[in-house]
Amino acid sequence: MTTRIARYPSGLNYAFRPTSYFQDLNPTTLIVSSILGEERRKDVQQRLAAGDSFAGEDWLTESKLEDSTRQIVGSLHPAYMGGEYLPSIANEEIEIARIVLASVTQDVISIRAKRTKKNISYRVVDEYDGVFVTTKKWSAQPLTLKQLIKFIDETYQEECDGEGGLVFSILGMNIDASGDAECMRGFVDVKSSFYPELGRYYALEIDSYLDGFLDDEDDADEPEGEQATTSFQATLQLRDLQNLPEDPALGAIRESDAAATRRRLGR
Repeated sequence: MTTRIARYPSGLNYAFRPTSYFQDLNPTTLIVSSILGEERRKDVQQRLAAGDSFAGEDWLTESKLEDSTRQIVGSLHPAYMGGEYLPSIANEEIEIARIVLASVTQDVISIRAKRTKKNISYRVVDEYDGVFVTTKKWSAQPLTLKQLIKFIDETYQEECDGEGGLVFSILGMNIDASGDAECMRGFVDVKSSFYPELGRYYALEIDSYLDGFLDDEDDADEPEGEQATTSFQATLQLRDLQNLPEDPALGAIRESDAAATRRRLGR
């Protein structure tokens, strides 16, 4: 995986700090941040912005759906399950940011802040009971944008080596598996109801990161015969992956792997 050096593109307010995660919140922020499901969250956000009513559809604004409702929603399309299987939000806890993957089931990683007697504690959860190692456990006040970026880039899953943090380790793993950096554009989306510029920051950094891979590919100037061999090996690798038991990481990359392989083989 290509080593990434963190940049801080100009034009963003990295010193921005929310006044509070818990007090005097905008009603829209409070409602949207409590909804686990990504598709429900987007729907509610659009309706609130348009001033639409939720009459007869109160379930849309519930934080966590009942199992029966969740199964019905998931049966419409796998992507509708995105976020619905996250752990419940605890008392005095709120989601301050999330990472959404454009996988078949739209997997979500949730970053949460919890108010305690003395400070604010932080944790990261996903839909697969993943264990995340965080370098910052608590703070006396809400994080600045720059501190949150550092938190995201230094947090990693326990079974991983920690390189790349929550965002770039996912991209690097997928590129290593598929060999196609271009198909990863739009695969990772970072969102926050508290930090308006967080998504913009990662959009810029992800583009720069992927451009680095594409520049390396251009410099390689690989002979045509070697390209055909690489495509054949990628096809075999994809078949091997499809025979493995279901795994969160593989589930996030299979759809992009298949599309990437078809493009390389000209199908």
